[in-house]
Amino acid sequence: MIARHSAFRMWLLCTWILALAAAVATAQPGATVPLTIQSSERSATYPIAEEVVFTIKPVPNAGSVDLNQVVATVTRDGWEKLTTPRLARAGDAVEVRFTPRTPGWYLCEASPSADSKLAARAGVVVEPDKIAPSVAAPDDLDNFWNDRRTALAAMSSKPELTPVEVADSDIECFSIELPCPQTKPVRGYFAQPKNAALRSRPAILYVRAAGVSGDWCKATPQHAASLAKRYGAIAVDINAHGMLNGQPPEYYQDLEQGELRNYWAQGNDNRDTFYFVGMYVRLLRAIEFIAGCDTWDGKHLVTTGESQGGGQALAAAGLDKRVSAVVAIVPAMCDFTGPVINRAGGWPQPVGRDVESWGARKVIEAVRYCDNVHLAKRSQAETLIFVGLVDTTCPPPGIIATYNNLPDKKWILLYPHKAHNGLPEEDLWLGDISTQQDLFIRGHFER
Repeated sequence: MIARHSAFRMWLLCTWILALAAAVATAQPGATVPLTIQSSERSATYPIAEEVVFTIKPVPNAGSVDLNQVVATVTRDGWEKLTTPRLARAGDAVEVRFTPRTPGWYLCEASPSADSKLAARAGVVVEPDKIAPSVAAPDDLDNFWNDRRTALAAMSSKPELTPVEVADSDIECFSIELPCPQTKPVRGYFAQPKNAALRSRPAILYVRAAGVSGDWCKATPQHAASLAKRYGAIAVDINAHGMLNGQPPEYYQDLEQGELRNYWAQGNDNRDTFYFVGMYVRLLRAIEFIAGCDTWDGKHLVTTGESQGGGQALAAAGLDKRVSAVVAIVPAMCDFTGPVINRAGGWPQPVGRDVESWGARKVIEAVRYCDNVHLAKRSQAETLIFVGLVDTTCPPPGIIATYNNLPDKKWILLYPHKAHNGLPEEDLWLGDISTQQDLFIRGHFER
């Protein structure tokens, strides 16, 4: 049955090639849930109308489990629980069987009993190449972003560079501030090998995950310097929101409780005021800065990040063709409008189950201008995406729809048991994410 689906076969091939490329992984803490779930297809991808079987077993040495008390559900696209799955004992396991009739993401959750709060989870995708954007792109999407480029060009881009000491004497590092129109400046750190020759270095733009006061939201000179050293590259690490560099914790906590409280929802009913417009403008300015470095080789510019950072990495490539490669780990901002077709939307999930009211329609119209599912078609970058098939923060369908809209040089790796954070033991056979990220970047820089 799989042999009849050539695009589907390519999905399987991508999964297995990436898995074999990085077989070394680090051990993770043991599971606390006394059950495990495995799908009958280890790649977690199925053609339509083929029966899916989830096998639920007790975890060895995790205490006794009465399999007759196990309860399980299957949810489609993070939206509705299926009524068709059949649950039955099969020796020392419980099997959950169903035959999907529509493409999508199917999540199985199993608990030791109906009153247990513990749950094991595993996900699969059916006909992933058939998962499409939930709504059409705006007709004036390119004009909208051309207006922002024009505003950037009209404003002085002269950077403020302040030298910063780092431990590695072979690396020079600077605190940077780059002005942007109608939004906060780009702020972060720029590092590169000392005495680099003209047009000799690739570049990396590292963009940050969601939040305000957490360490993961803030650029550091140490991180910029480590990237510059590791890859012999220009490295730019920018703060999540154009925040000031190196401030006391109270500064970031005040922003989190004040100006940037629930930033992800700010202005989301108007395309001009939606918070992510300003964030994306900063991406354009950061790329412009890199392109203006006389040490940049003019060819290799990688954007990379996780969650909100992964979403920014994809957006940067969709907005600027100088981005040559992307690594996006569980990326956000992919198909915001999923609920329009009864599936979970991409983080920050600005659209709920109400898609008909006047207010909801305004949001649906506005957020499309920052949606990676539409920007992806404009990318020319080689792209590697990591997806967790139990991730309800950045649900798989929107990420997969975004992947499907990318140009040909693309790879995706689906982790059947991965939630938004971490990497579970069951998925170690696929390889460590950071190892595969490193292999991809090094391979790109060598081409």
